[in-house]
Amino acid sequence: MKFKLTITGLDCPNCAAKLAELISAKDGVEEAKINFLTEKLTVVSSLSEDEVIALAQKTADSFEDGITIGK
Repeated sequence: MKFKLTITGLDCPNCAAKLAELISAKDGVEEAKINFLTEKLTVVSSLSEDEVIALAQKTADSFEDGITIGK
């Protein structure tokens, strides 16, 4: 399924691209893209929405402080 989530707290587009790569590399995630300007995270995954949010938030927390991911 495809999930469109909000992502706030990113400092730069380069960081957004790196974080998207890290999320894409996780098990169960086919693709992750972050639009820095609109603060949207799009994830294609076989996981549930809650699992995707938890996985993306955990990845973001280990990447940089202050990033929030939600519906």
